[in-house]
Amino acid sequence: MAEFLSLKEAVSRHINNGDTVCMEGFTHLIPFAAGHEIIRQEKQDLTLIRMTPDLVYDQMIGAGCAKKLIFSWGGNPGVGSLHRLRDAVENGWPNKLEILEHSHAAMASAYEAGAAGLPLAVLRGYVGSDLPKVNDQIKFIECPSPVSAWPRCLRFARMSP
Repeated sequence: MAEFLSLKEAVSRHINNGDTVCMEGFTHLIPFAAGHEIIRQEKQDLTLIRMTPDLVYDQMIGAGCAKKLIFSWGGNPGVGSLHRLRDAVENGWPNKLEILEHSHAAMASAYEAGAAGLPLAVLRGYVGSDLPKVNDQIKFIECPSPVSAWPRCLRFARMSP
């Protein structure tokens, strides 16, 4: 049976220091209330995941909540650069921030794989990309046997915090 909780109680009960947290939403669906509650409760050492980290993630980074960010594009189309993200990466302020960059397609594939309980996402989108040079989680394999109507060589990326 579903349990209805206040946001304050949900964050208190289900987000602990050191957890991995993913909050998606675009434009009017950006989860500002949840991000602000995480800041209010002074959660720390979080691994934050978001396809396009925007102002709320920038605020959480600036409040010292994050130790790592997994993302596909850092910025806000309407506002511009994320200054706290940049401060954390370039100057270690307020904390040093580890970053792990993926493509949008890889993140969408990883979400789908995770929802299906799979350990990896199959993706050919990194062929020819420079992201494997900066992200050691991206691995390439060759399919050991030909599969009808499939390319002989499948590429995949595995995402884990």
